[in-house]
Amino acid sequence: MDDVSQLSHTVDDLRRNMDDVSQLSHTVDDLKRDMDDVSQLSNTVDDLKRNMDIEKNRSAVLEACLREQVSCPNGYQLWRGICYKVFNTREPFNEAAATCRKDGGTLAMPRDAETNAFLISLYTSIRGDTLFFIGLQDQHEEGRFEWADGSALGAYSPWGPGEPDGHGDCVVSGASSVRKDKWYNFSCDLIFRFICQVNPGHRCTEVAG
Repeated sequence: MDDVSQLSHTVDDLRRNMDDVSQLSHTVDDLKRDMDDVSQLSNTVDDLKRNMDIEKNRSAVLEACLREQVSCPNGYQLWRGICYKVFNTREPFNEAAATCRKDGGTLAMPRDAETNAFLISLYTSIRGDTLFFIGLQDQHEEGRFEWADGSALGAYSPWGPGEPDGHGDCVVSGASSVRKDKWYNFSCDLIFRFICQVNPGHRCTEVAG
């Protein structure tokens, strides 16, 4: 009977040990799953870091491009992100506009006082004449002036005294001490020198794309 009782206790101990082993096995399985999750998370973090490094490098290159690689066509000067050039030839308004289009741009559009002053300074550094065409006209509808890109005149319009007087459909800017900073409408068939504007080029289009 003692042997049977001892054997019974041994069997109970074995059962408990088997339960412990089973629980340990489940714990090991849980740990393995956790390790797989950690490994997957680690890989995801590594991927994110690599992508961030790529974007940082790309951003740095783009910033350098925007800062240093902006280029104007030959003879043009950069002002507030636009390139301008004085053409040292006299042409009627429509021919002057066509010349600017051949260069990939339009007649200059000084939409604010600072740009208007810059164009006058640029013009007087090349020529001493008093007037030059800008990209403003009302050929399509009398009194409705529009810019070379088709947009309306807007609030800034430094007309000279009595202007616009209706005696012409195309606009010139004054560069002399008497007419400086003022606009005048003249016949589009008269010939004046003129200023063209074009957008600058970037040598980083592949990076930006």
